[in-house]
Amino acid sequence: MATNKKRITVSLTEDQYSTLEKLAKDKGFSKSAILALALEDYSRKELEQKK
Repeated sequence: MATNKKRITVSLTEDQYSTLEKLAKDKGFSKSAILALALEDYSRKELEQKK
């Protein structure tokens, strides 16, 4: 089943990009998936802090 996904452009420093590439390779995920998971985790933590 296809999902609606939006495409964005993100600018990263060399160090951030290297970290993203390493995480993606180590975990076997795409760079996009790593960023999506990081956003979900950040959002969840922000909601918990507001409670």
